[in-house]
Amino acid sequence: MANMNLTTAANVLKTFYLPPLRRLLNNQTIFWNRLERNENFNVEGKNFTVPLHVSRHTQAGAGRAEEGTLPAKDSQGYNQAVVPAKYIYTRIQISGQVIRATKSNAGAFIRAVRSEVEGATRDTKRSANRQAHGDGRDALAYYVSGSGTSVVADDNLGNSFTHVGPKATTVDLIDVSDNSTVLNNSTTILAGADVATGVTMTLGDSISGSKADGDYWVLEDTLGNQMTGLEAIVSASNPPLLSGGLHGIAVSGNNWWQSQIVGDDTSMVDLRFANMQRVISKMSQASDYDKDDIEFGLASYFMIDKYYELCANERRAVNVMQLDGGYEGVEFSGIPLVADAQAKHNRIYFIVPDALKICRMSDFDWMDDDGAVLNRVVNTDAYEATLFHYGDIACVARNALGALVGQNE
Repeated sequence: MANMNLTTAANVLKTFYLPPLRRLLNNQTIFWNRLERNENFNVEGKNFTVPLHVSRHTQAGAGRAEEGTLPAKDSQGYNQAVVPAKYIYTRIQISGQVIRATKSNAGAFIRAVRSEVEGATRDTKRSANRQAHGDGRDALAYYVSGSGTSVVADDNLGNSFTHVGPKATTVDLIDVSDNSTVLNNSTTILAGADVATGVTMTLGDSISGSKADGDYWVLEDTLGNQMTGLEAIVSASNPPLLSGGLHGIAVSGNNWWQSQIVGDDTSMVDLRFANMQRVISKMSQASDYDKDDIEFGLASYFMIDKYYELCANERRAVNVMQLDGGYEGVEFSGIPLVADAQAKHNRIYFIVPDALKICRMSDFDWMDDDGAVLNRVVNTDAYEATLFHYGDIACVARNALGALVGQNE
């Protein structure tokens, strides 16, 4: 029987749990799995500097008459994106009683800790994936109607889809008019039943009197600190929290810094093959990438259901494609369409992985700079460990990405 103390307990977390934890977090969602990790970009302070190729040699291949004047010289055009690192954390806590009860048996300790570590891994993966689909605000739900402590919320597209569960979550309510004013600070929210206009929510405090449709809840104190996601990147607009533009580059005056968007979220239409193909055509025409570089399409499960329905109505066979990593997708024009439970509804993203990267100062790791993974919790007979990740998702070719939006599900 091996003796268990805080040192060996910390080694259990680092040696036994960290490697599989990283694999789970990095590989169990197709979007994260397909992005190139890059920890070699120039880091200046707290930011990554990412070089962008934005224009070609304008005089290349210019014809001239015999002994005519040679064309003017030119060069490739470059710019740079500045990507601030985002710092995300997950803390677990183990009571002193558990540690003492299992200190003489390493196997017993591992079993006692496993549920906390596996739960933290699962929930961190879900949170990171949610942020990877968001627009930087990481909205959990959007206010629709109601007052007091009973309201209705949705996903801002009219769907009964939110990231709020049946367990009370501590959140802030943010005013959508400026994306900064906190209307309700450090309150709680939990989800109830679906209704025609969204999901019923029970709040810990009466909602602010200045509420408006589209105001949104975020995890407490996270606004502006969450990772950048697809909704911010695959767009023809500046992200809502970044008036200076994505990675410090504004859309205005930079047509090459816009994604290829077909459709409109304010006017829902039925899914059509022609509109799906139009996104692919626009991506190929506007960028240095073509159809062969689009590795997959990403959508909600309901959107994939609509694609099956469209194929049935048009009497087209539905072919299933197998992707590396065990993923499975339905085929459209040689491109697998893959469902993700946290994908934004009413749209299909078309992804060129080479246009996206995960910039990292640190992969997922346990905080142990002081030499201890497990640290005593002040005024409590318990010990805690903190999992962290430093980095964000960067885009190096925004015009190579596309989305079909405003599609009925």
